Order: sequence, then C-alpha cells, then structure tokens
Amino acid sequence: MKQINLILQSKGGVGKSLFIWFVAQIEKGRKTNFIDLDESTQTSAARLGTVVGNERVRPVRILNEYNKMERDQIVGLLESLAGGKSDQYFVDFGAPESAEFLRLLTGDITGVELYNEMLELRAELRFFVIVAGRDALPSCVNYYNDISKALDSIPVTMVVNMGTFNGTESAEKAIASLTELGYAPIKRFGDLGSGAAVKEIIDLISHPDPDPATMGLLSRMVYKKKQKEIEEIIA
Repeated sequence: MKQINLILQSKGGVGKSLFIWFVAQIEKGRKTNFIDLDESTQTSAARLGTVVGNERVRPVRILNEYNKMERDQIVGLLESLAGGKSDQYFVDFGAPESAEFLRLLTGDITGVELYNEMLELRAELRFFVIVAGRDALPSCVNYYNDISKALDSIPVTMVVNMGTFNGTESAEKAIASLTELGYAPIKRFGDLGSGAAVKEIIDLISHPDPDPATMGLLSRMVYKKKQKEIEEIIA
C-alpha cells in the first residue's frame, strides 16, 4: 500500500519545514519523494533538494489568484501520487494551503470519502498536524480539532514543536494538559537543545550541502536524537 503523508497547519511559522527537513534526512537513502505546496516560501523545495536531490522534490501550485484552491486541483494531485512511481510521498502544505484543504474536507467532499477513495487506489493518506507553543498554541489546536472532526475516525497525529515553547518544562505542561483533555496521539520534535549544538544544527539545515558529520560531537549526538524522534513519528 502506497503512503501519502500530509504535513498540515494553517498557522504559519510553526516548524513544518523543519519537520520535513528531518524527514528528508531519514528518507534520503530510500525512494521517498516530496511535494512542496507552500507557495509563500517554497523553503521545502529549496532545502529538501540539497538533501535528497532536486529530482525527488516537486513544488506544486494549488492556489488560484484569489488564494483559493479548487477541489479538482488537490484531488487530482493526490490521484497522480497514487499512480506515481514512489511508494511513499511527503506533502508539505503551507499555511494558506492547509486552510484551503480543510475547506475542501468540510464541503461536498468529506474527509472520509476522500480517504476511502484513495484506499481504492491503493494509497493510504496519513495526516500530521504540527502544533507550536506560546501565542500560536490555541489556533494550532483549533486547526487540529477541525481537521480531526472533518476526518471523523481517521487518525490524525498531533506533532508538537517543543522548540516553540518557553523551555521544555513549559512544553511538557502544555502536552500534559492536552493529554488530560483527550488529545492523542501526541508526538514531540523540535527541541534542538541550546548553545553551540542548536547553532550548528540550524546552520546545517541552511547549508547548501548538509553533512551531519561536519558538526561537533555534542551536536551530532543531539542531531541523532532528533532524527530518532522523527523516525518514530513517521514509522
């Protein structure tokens, strides 16, 4: 069964591009392909190409001149991926594209109908909603709620960017509160540590030819830990 992984959040600056960059590092030795729908920045297309090669990254425009998405565009894209050569795709939605995708699922095509039609094409849709902290937390959780409601009983994974809170303790308190409210599953990523390690990892992400071996030992240890977290999320 082919897997098509959708990375979503209607709030900008939450760490979707950071998340999918780590995914690319994990998947670079495989045949996984990446679709960048984030027209506002196209950071995924630029950065992912340096990791997996430009031939495995495709930027796609799905919004019209009014920043609206016609249902045939996204449905057609998903259908084309179902018939594509790769067994696995990761699709990076920008903030406006994420909002428009939710609009699609609450219109005359339901999330369940789309999911089941894709299964008929032997392609499973998997949904990952990135959640950031501080002032972004309420709107991020609201988007997760809306997507989950639109998809009914289909699983949606909440992925919390730990690096967007006021420290690990603040992030863990927020996750504990969300867990008490019944949110599950909740996964963690994004805490890159502090000091030289976080700087080296950020520099690596921006490098035109990223090679983790060029970092210091502590940075490599933190990096490997972050890679393992992401690998467990997408398993």
